[in-house]
Amino acid sequence: MGITTNNFFENIYSVIFSPKSFFEREDITISIRLALATIIFISVINKLVAGIFDKSILNLMFIPSLIWHVILTIILWLLTALFFEYIAKIFDRSGNLNKLLFFTAFAPIPYIFYAPLNLIKHSGDLFYMISVMFEIIIYIWIICLYAMSLKTVYKITNARAFMMIFIPFISTFFAIYWMICFCSKIWYIFSM
Repeated sequence: MGITTNNFFENIYSVIFSPKSFFEREDITISIRLALATIIFISVINKLVAGIFDKSILNLMFIPSLIWHVILTIILWLLTALFFEYIAKIFDRSGNLNKLLFFTAFAPIPYIFYAPLNLIKHSGDLFYMISVMFEIIIYIWIICLYAMSLKTVYKITNARAFMMIFIPFISTFFAIYWMICFCSKIWYIFSM
């Protein structure tokens, strides 16, 4: 099954308005091309909308910047999927990389709402607070979509899906904490 406009926009619509039914569908065809098209679509829409709002679209370097943005988004998508696949080995659930790539491509769809919030953000203090509040809601929405995709791919509970998402953050926090403690001890030793 190739990429058709109906599948593409139906999937995006489904993720936005009924994500649970999208991630739990049994008849879905896993297509890496459709996932890649979704990632490129999200990346281009975000960059174009942001470029229109901050007028960088008129800049001569906008097209190379757009291409670079798309390439980095694809690399980040691949690295995120590989990282989740690696974390899944902790739960003995790895081996579903194609399915993971497909479902995680649809998780960042709410980012398309992020760019218009930047327009509101610079309209005053009240609008800044409203914009930040909606950005937080969008981030939570995206985390929930990632959890749904992990739950679908690896057949795990919601708690384990959220653990897979937050393990890197918790690990990074402790690594930074230990590094600061280590450096402060070294500083203390050599400052005597």
